[in-house]
Amino acid sequence: MTVKWVGKRMMLGILVLFIVSFLSFFIMHAGPGSSATAYYGGNAQTLTAAEKERISKAFALDRPMIVQYGAWLKETVTGNLGMSASVGRPVATILSERLPNTLLLFGTSMLFIILGSIWLGMAAGMKPGSLLDRGLSTFSIASSSIPAFWVGILFIYVFAVTLGVLPSSGTRSLSGDGGFVDKIKHLIMPASVVVLTHVGLYARILQDSVKSEMRSYYVMVARANGVEELEIRRGVLCKAFIPYLNYLGITIPSFFGGSVIVESLFSWAGLGQLLVKSVMVKDYPLLMGGIMLTGLIVVITLFVIDVLMYILDPKLRRGELSG
Repeated sequence: MTVKWVGKRMMLGILVLFIVSFLSFFIMHAGPGSSATAYYGGNAQTLTAAEKERISKAFALDRPMIVQYGAWLKETVTGNLGMSASVGRPVATILSERLPNTLLLFGTSMLFIILGSIWLGMAAGMKPGSLLDRGLSTFSIASSSIPAFWVGILFIYVFAVTLGVLPSSGTRSLSGDGGFVDKIKHLIMPASVVVLTHVGLYARILQDSVKSEMRSYYVMVARANGVEELEIRRGVLCKAFIPYLNYLGITIPSFFGGSVIVESLFSWAGLGQLLVKSVMVKDYPLLMGGIMLTGLIVVITLFVIDVLMYILDPKLRRGELSG
């Protein structure tokens, strides 16, 4: 892996973040209502037009959008994300409080999705036409078709309301100590919903890839030459893992979109829930900060996937060397 390849990926990531910030900023300001709404607090109905105009002027909200975007971008590059319009606290501080919860939910869900989909995909792909092969195909369609919020509501009804074995919302119990066990209890349901609604589709991608590789010429030659089945499976998994990683990278952004629904449903104090609240009160500084942080996580995740693809796929290395 060369410095040139890494540099290209880093520049591409910066470009993606710039485009995300540009589109997000202008889409938000193009929406209905005033961008100064969050600064009015609970007095929006009692403020006069002159008072609203004074507030807009004080926060430079009366300037053209391109000027506002330029000022925001200049401050963001220096690490200043501004102050929350609705809370009155630094955006960076609020995001730093929410980030660990989002990373915990994202990391735990992805870990079980990857482990579960690899096991299911390999097991089903190695046995074409078996009950597991046909069952996984059906399960992947069903699990990906069911809305995450419906599965979440069902989980809450069964495990929180009926059985009372798990908390229905939040990240810690009011009567709990907020320790590791308490956090895990609150994590189980939202993470399970994310895993259940994604693992089938990821496993199906790997399943089809494994079945395709098992029909390949090199597998037949290896078996004819008496190569151990375990070695063949390792080679097949290495080859089949490339399109699996490619699909994983493509779906990471939509994965975060789905986690917004899950965080809101279970009142999980993460970035997703924060973004929803920011939209409702038109807290644009906080919303932009949340979007950019989420975008940064996605870009970093995609970079890691690109590195794994580079290591596993000789074609990428040969193309990079020839370029």
